[in-house]
This record gives sequence, C-alpha cells and structure tokens, in this order.
Amino acid sequence: MHYTGGSFPAPLLAMVILLALLLAGIVKEQHLKPCASPILNVMPVFFIPAGVGFIEHLNLIKSNWPFLMSVIFIVPASTLLLVSSVMVFFKSRKNND
Repeated sequence: MHYTGGSFPAPLLAMVILLALLLAGIVKEQHLKPCASPILNVMPVFFIPAGVGFIEHLNLIKSNWPFLMSVIFIVPASTLLLVSSVMVFFKSRKNND
C-alpha cells in the first residue's frame, strides 16, 4: 500500500473492512451466511498445507522445541497480563473521575 509506506495483507484489510461494515450496520449477518457457510464447511482443507509444512520441518522443530514452548506459553501469558493491567488502569481511572 502506498499510503502506509509498507505492505498490508489484502485478506487482513478485507476482514477489517468487513468488520467495519458489519459494525456500521451496512452489511447484515444474514446476507453473509449463505456465502460463508459453504466455505466454513470445507475450512479444515485450508489447514492441510500448514500440517504438511509442520511435518517437513519436524527436525527443525525438534531442535528448537524449548524456545518454541517458551514462546507458546510466555507470549499469551504476557499479553493477558498486559491487557488486564491496561483494563484495570482505565477502569480505576473511570471510577475516580
């Protein structure tokens, strides 16, 4: 994208636009359901390439499993702590005003 000076994935941009349209009430959920249902029914097929890539790189995963496990547990835990701290801060600030 030329506006941001970098690249922005088109599927992510489409999801953001769709979310904005849904929240604004311009697009209704019942209008999307007939199109989304068939795609959701075959969604497991989209995960086959990820599974194949996982199997192809099994030796790399085995050699780096301690790092991968720490990332899998530390990143969500730190995100949860950060978001909860921000929420507590803003909630207490709102109650003090």
